[in-house]
Amino acid sequence: MHIVKDPTKTPVPAEPFWAETQVAVELDAGQYLLDDGRLAVQATSCVIRPAAGDRVLVAGCKEGENYIVHLLHRSRDTEACLSVPGMDRLAIRQPNIDLNASGQIAVRSLRDIEVTAATGVLTLNARNLFSTVSESLVENVRNYVGNVGQYLLEVKQLLRLHGRHASITAEQDVKVDADRISMG
Repeated sequence: MHIVKDPTKTPVPAEPFWAETQVAVELDAGQYLLDDGRLAVQATSCVIRPAAGDRVLVAGCKEGENYIVHLLHRSRDTEACLSVPGMDRLAIRQPNIDLNASGQIAVRSLRDIEVTAATGVLTLNARNLFSTVSESLVENVRNYVGNVGQYLLEVKQLLRLHGRHASITAEQDVKVDADRISMG
């Protein structure tokens, strides 16, 4: 390795070099202080965001930049964050993708979430399904089939059911209770 000597600067290798080191501190603007005193940034190809304490592989370039190119070891059981520096979007493109968790999967967004199965089937299976909508819930379907044990619906203002043909059947009782009932 050839070192270019400049008394005003830290010696910089004339050729790129590789080093194994540890992340000491995560600084602002995506910079990391390494345990050997150098500053480094996450390389675009290193998709797992480094954290303090990680054992990493660093590439030092002749322009003086240091890049964390690979995480070698993380000594504690914490989360791994997929993050590509400098990119606004992370896309995964494969014919089939599986996400499996023995605990929980959370999908969060401050803005929009879109789930599309353009020519296929969207299946939701759960013991309980909760949905909360603060403004509007709009459903447009050609056929709607439901099979429930009990169906309770509470509407604060107006409930309107309309159809070309409507049928309400019961094996025992039908109860209609109101201050005023209009038929016909």
